[in-house]
Amino acid sequence: MKIIALPVLSFAFHFSAVAQSFPLQKDHQAPTSNLLVTALDKEVDSIARSYIQQLNAVGLSVGILKDGKTYFYGYGTTAKDNGRIPDATTLFEIGSISKTFTATLLAIAIGEKKVRLNDPVNNYLPDSIPSLQYNNRVVTLRDLSNHSSAIPRMPSNFQSAVTDPKDPYRSYTVDELYSFLKHLQLTREPGKEFEYSNTAVGLLGTILQKVYHMSYEELILKYICGPLGMNDTRVAIRQNDSATFAKGYSENGVYNGPWNLPAPFAGAGSIRSPARDMLIYADAQLGKARGSLHKAIQLTHDTTFSNHQATLGLNWLYIKPGHEKVLFHNGGTGGYRAYLAIHTRRKFAVVLLSNCAISVDKEGNALMKWLERN
Repeated sequence: MKIIALPVLSFAFHFSAVAQSFPLQKDHQAPTSNLLVTALDKEVDSIARSYIQQLNAVGLSVGILKDGKTYFYGYGTTAKDNGRIPDATTLFEIGSISKTFTATLLAIAIGEKKVRLNDPVNNYLPDSIPSLQYNNRVVTLRDLSNHSSAIPRMPSNFQSAVTDPKDPYRSYTVDELYSFLKHLQLTREPGKEFEYSNTAVGLLGTILQKVYHMSYEELILKYICGPLGMNDTRVAIRQNDSATFAKGYSENGVYNGPWNLPAPFAGAGSIRSPARDMLIYADAQLGKARGSLHKAIQLTHDTTFSNHQATLGLNWLYIKPGHEKVLFHNGGTGGYRAYLAIHTRRKFAVVLLSNCAISVDKEGNALMKWLERN
């Protein structure tokens, strides 16, 4: 499966490796915090080495939740030649894994009766935007959250709004998103086909910000990160984060820098998080959340779309890296790749965070398959 030309926050939903594979290898062993004592340590090392020894790979943070315990491993460095191995607190951009947070916010809004899953999207848009529909089937909030809305992956006016190719989203405004929607003509009926859409989930995040009169960061901090104790997860990078924020690099090993996503795309991929917090988030998917947040999370797991292409809950994809289906999402920005998979029946999870734009999907799935067998 290939990477599309436009800047994206996540790749195709399937679990095959999607990024270019670089045959050139480092001429030295990348440093690691792995003590190589247990069978798990050794398996992680074998799989992580296949990634980090690629010439252009820089750093890799691996987190595993198994039998109620967490394990963290760092490989490489947080920036080229700085000598610092990533650890459980190192911040990475998680790209489209952010979409699962947006789905949780939607589920919370449903629980608070602020919205309904089958509400037409136009209920929350300016009156100047014509009904988003095809054959009288309107686009709903459900469609936005399971990639069946028929809204294209990226807006047609996106490229013209790019002012910095290394930070392409930062200049795109809500007014430009509304302008795109005002002139959008759907070419098929919503709810029928899977088409991964950053635009659709960005729109969902925009709607939730409008409903709550809060920024996307304020929403995730109040309703998800705060209650779960994910104290290092955020959107905006603050001055004192510089010591823990890994520097990002392209597939070619060139420094790329962070992507800053304003309101229209915040819900599609704006979050930064460390492996430690991502395993707290994974544990919440396994039932550790409480009260209304637990109910909201469970709602995001319910299947809302399924065909020969994909099975989805609300922004969660179901895949089979081994023999059983697991919750999954990956993410990608200009200098980062992320992977999160959660086996809800067997109660284990894997997170991989890289500060290089080479996919970590293959390695993540290899770890999930090993854990399923062991």
